[in-house]
Amino acid sequence: MTYSKEQLSKLSGGGRVRTSYKVPTIKFNGNTGIFTKFPVGDFKNGETITDVELVIMRPRRTFTSFEKSPEGSIRMFTNEHNTWKDHVTIFESRTGANIKALGSGLIETLRAGFPTLRINSNLYCLYEGEVHKLTVKGKSRQSLVDKQKELGKDGFEFFEKKVKLVPTQESGTGGNLYYFIKYEVTGDSDLNVVGPHMEEMGKTFDKIDEEYLETNQRMNQDNETLSDDDEDIPIEEATKGSDDAEDEVKVEDIPF
Repeated sequence: MTYSKEQLSKLSGGGRVRTSYKVPTIKFNGNTGIFTKFPVGDFKNGETITDVELVIMRPRRTFTSFEKSPEGSIRMFTNEHNTWKDHVTIFESRTGANIKALGSGLIETLRAGFPTLRINSNLYCLYEGEVHKLTVKGKSRQSLVDKQKELGKDGFEFFEKKVKLVPTQESGTGGNLYYFIKYEVTGDSDLNVVGPHMEEMGKTFDKIDEEYLETNQRMNQDNETLSDDDEDIPIEEATKGSDDAEDEVKVEDIPF
């Protein structure tokens, strides 16, 4: 039997690996109303896509904030989670500094201490036969909630329907124009196609949530501060400006 360095590194305990779920990303630009698809882990080489029709299989939540200062930028974000009842960790990334954990707890408690945090929904969708992640916030997220309620009245869930993403222009406070996403149902999905992807996601997300729960418990016990060197937690692409505007600063993905 032969062994690789990678196998032995894991056996030695020297290579702690956090479970990840990395998929291509679809980004929506609230200033232009344009969708761009990016390969896994690459936010430079995107391609514009139109007539975007997909199946929303599973939404997840995260909270983020972004601000600039004379010394650089400050981003805060939580790990991805499912509901208000979930115990989460909040991280901070400052220009020129390692990522660190600021605390953990229920999001309601954390938001009291960090009021700039805003909710985003990460939608894991089936697009052209492959799982993609689409992040929505602000009016695009509210539009999503409204569509979910509409479907719920008829006893349907998102994964049962094909949905077209429609950029819609609106005037914000002060008269500034921006785009948000409306969701138009175009037909029924094939549950036999959707099912295997949802099953795989469910198992992976459960594992990820278990690992973050362990992190939270350890922080509570040890009051531990984490860095990107000792926990291997790169950060999500942050946003600024209006709720649907995109931040041009490239940062990496949290390994959800």
